[in-house]
Amino acid sequence: MKPKKLRTGGRILLIPPDAIVENPLRARIYYNDAKAEELVRSVAAHGLVEPITVCAGSGGRYVIVSGERRYRAAKALRLPYVPCVLIRADAESALVISLSNHLTQDALSCFETAMCYEKLKNCFGLPYEEIASVLGTDLSEIVRKVRLLGIPPALRRRMLENGLGEAYAKLLVRHPDAQKEALLDAVIRDRLTLGEAKALSEKLLCESALPDTAEKGSLRAYYKDITVFQNTIERAYNAMRAAGINAELQQNETDAAAEYLIRIPKPDTGRRVRTPPDQQAPASAS
Repeated sequence: MKPKKLRTGGRILLIPPDAIVENPLRARIYYNDAKAEELVRSVAAHGLVEPITVCAGSGGRYVIVSGERRYRAAKALRLPYVPCVLIRADAESALVISLSNHLTQDALSCFETAMCYEKLKNCFGLPYEEIASVLGTDLSEIVRKVRLLGIPPALRRRMLENGLGEAYAKLLVRHPDAQKEALLDAVIRDRLTLGEAKALSEKLLCESALPDTAEKGSLRAYYKDITVFQNTIERAYNAMRAAGINAELQQNETDAAAEYLIRIPKPDTGRRVRTPPDQQAPASAS
């Protein structure tokens, strides 16, 4: 079945789903099932409001440049045709366009973005500096993203399935693989906030740095016993600061104790503070 021209000039085509293939170098790797079902319902009710973007492939087929989720929804609904915008692009250009679109929409996970950077580097020999220039992205941001690929794929998927984003990934990537899994298990099992996860991450790093003869294994009990109280103190301090009270928090943690000092200024009542006699300046001689 040949594609139908939708507009004069053939720039937008109605193409049968079977004549469209997904790009093996596509930016998106992980798909959210709940969002996919929601998109299917939307397309069923309103149709494909925005066409997908394709380029010419081999064997008379068309390769998706952007719009993988919309294509999958159309295919799931067995639509006879998919509205497509046809552009001229080679594999490198298609990946750059796809990644640019996703970065603009902020639709990719941090891992998918990092994998795209790696594909541009490994498949097309583009250095990170050139990738940054082409995409208008800061070089340091690319390097930080690529570093997250030090997290094994299975752990990446678990993170995304549990709604854990880049901030948690930055914690995990600092640890060896066995410790990454232990930290992720704790985060998911105990539903740790980012602050709690940071505290546990630091404890794990400190514990792993101890000599073999040092006592280990106390981290878990320490964490479960006092974290709730630490959070209560910090929330109270943050509430005062949010209310405009210029409070100061000093925290000191030793092997024996965690010390917190909150200094709360008293309101100015207009009264003069009397200086003790022993601190008064001597009167000048006349």
